[in-house]
Amino acid sequence: VDSAGNAYVTGYTSSTNFPIAHAFHGTNQGQVNAFVTKLNASGSVLVYSTYLGGSARDEADGIAVDSAGNAYITGYTTSTNFPTANALRGTLNGGTDAFVTKLNVSGSALVYSSYLGGSSYDQGFGIAVDRAGNTYVTGYTYSTDFPTVHALQTTNNAYETAFVTKLNVSGSALVYSTYLGGTGGEYGQGIAADTAGNAYVIGITASTDFPTVHPVQGKLGSFGYSDAFISKITP
Repeated sequence: VDSAGNAYVTGYTSSTNFPIAHAFHGTNQGQVNAFVTKLNASGSVLVYSTYLGGSARDEADGIAVDSAGNAYITGYTTSTNFPTANALRGTLNGGTDAFVTKLNVSGSALVYSSYLGGSSYDQGFGIAVDRAGNTYVTGYTYSTDFPTVHALQTTNNAYETAFVTKLNVSGSALVYSTYLGGTGGEYGQGIAADTAGNAYVIGITASTDFPTVHPVQGKLGSFGYSDAFISKITP
């Protein structure tokens, strides 16, 4: 929700008659497409509503909005023709990649849109934007070659592990990108950023060696296969 009370929703649809208004894409391009919908403050009118995807399967899992009303979306795509603009990477790397898309205020155009991932399965779950306009994404990856820059952790220590990625304001470069996890497997599911640019990440871990610093709880709980985690990462 933005400061004016407009609501922003994302998800995915197999419908060919999903309600559309002032759309970037007016038709379902594939089997399943993501959608992005903005409702006015009273919920009575679509400010915009659009499909977002290519000719295969595209699912959106997270959305954020900045102070100007631009929307930021992440999820995953299997489409080789997912819509890209000013992209960090313009081609599908593995069979399934995460994506990061910024829609303009009217929902009619992409400010930027990019694939994000390695040569295996990658999915974005949570997305946030800071006061300066940098974008933060978390999710999980099976890739051993997920793009890393200024990384806290440069290797995938498990079959699947969480990732945390920060993109610059234009979406053209990685400020940082890192794996986050131990040898048991992780999923990054939510992310937030404060005014100083620290990132707060939550998710699930099954690792006995998940990286901890100043922990409230320093080891995996004895009665469960997996625990929640919360991590704060510096700018």
